[in-house]
Amino acid sequence: MPNYLVRLRDGHWIVGIFGVEDVDDLEFWVDEVCDPALCEWVEIGSGSVIYPHGGAMAVPAPDHEWDDDQVPVLTALGEYDIGGLWLNALFADSLDFTPFAEPWEVGANDN
Repeated sequence: MPNYLVRLRDGHWIVGIFGVEDVDDLEFWVDEVCDPALCEWVEIGSGSVIYPHGGAMAVPAPDHEWDDDQVPVLTALGEYDIGGLWLNALFADSLDFTPFAEPWEVGANDN
């Protein structure tokens, strides 16, 4: 799935990074934030949102009370909104995480 960086044409303020199937999908999700006609986009390679010194919160979010006007605090991101299925993933009890290595393959002092 391609990833896109979107910014405002005037002033070049970042609108977001979107992982979507195609430009039509991109326009749909940008429209959730602002008028797509005010924006420009570029396809970018793979990347990530990381928390280099540990997690900002546990997932799924424990004992959450959530509605459309509330977003959990992910301290490393600053002020933000999370869109689409990424927000849902923070609360999904049914996610099936796959480890990169089996526990026995990770040394006792590895982080």
